[in-house]
Amino acid sequence: MNLQAPMNLTDIRQTQRTEAEAKVRRQVQEMRGFYLNLSLYLIIIPILWLICFKTTSSKAGLWAIWPTLGWGLGLTIHALTVFAGRSFFGAEWEERKVEELMARENLKVVSREKQLVQAQMRLLQAQIEPHFLFNTLGNIQSLIGRAPDRANLMMDNFIAYLRETLSASRAQEGTLAQEFALLRHYLELIEIRMDSRLQFALDFDPALADYPLAPMLLQPIVENAIKHGLEPKIDGGTVRVSAEATGDQLVIRVIDDGLGFSEQADSKGTGVGLSNLRERLLALYGGEADIAIVDAKPGTSVTLRLPR
Repeated sequence: MNLQAPMNLTDIRQTQRTEAEAKVRRQVQEMRGFYLNLSLYLIIIPILWLICFKTTSSKAGLWAIWPTLGWGLGLTIHALTVFAGRSFFGAEWEERKVEELMARENLKVVSREKQLVQAQMRLLQAQIEPHFLFNTLGNIQSLIGRAPDRANLMMDNFIAYLRETLSASRAQEGTLAQEFALLRHYLELIEIRMDSRLQFALDFDPALADYPLAPMLLQPIVENAIKHGLEPKIDGGTVRVSAEATGDQLVIRVIDDGLGFSEQADSKGTGVGLSNLRERLLALYGGEADIAIVDAKPGTSVTLRLPR
């Protein structure tokens, strides 16, 4: 038994292109035949009527009327045969109208979905931003009495952070480079509070600097790493944030060597964090994004995979 090798994608496209060309060529030939027929009709019939007008015989008038009616009827049938599938409310006309109306409905659906996503983004972002702002102000307040110099330094850094990032945090979309800049400002503020107990490292491929990313997408992860992993630890520790391209995904990792934390600790602590992050990912990427949390012992590893 002879088995034929499966056609590759190039062969399939070539076959489809050949079939489409043959179909279009047949349609053009049918249209050309109709136009030739119509042209002969428009030339010959007036000549017949001209002859009829010059002849007083009634038979001559019938001789002109019957070809006019008969040929005209045949021409109408020919036109319906050629064009009925593509016009005159035929099958192709129906398909075009269905596609047109479906496109309009799809546009409405996409518009509604976009508005819903934007509303979700504003709601979730409004939950995240005040949490960070109030925590920072609380930290400054706690330092005023016992360490006024550090409180002033933290306030200076906080004002600089707000000046550079508040407008960006209100945007619907930023870049990976901007997100890492936000993280650096945030970690520098926390570093003042924790002093030598906190070390951090930020690393990403410069080629990914312009990768589009929702603002403050990574801060909840880093904030949880500090709150539940490094801050409760007596000697503190290190948090590392990295981003790299792997195939058709952008892989972002947040790793700390602290005490570790869980989603339960996060939800019981602030109510803002990984649960909201998952909602944001779902609204932004559907099911194409994924977040994985692993107990690194010591510490925690959080891996975020986004489509490129």
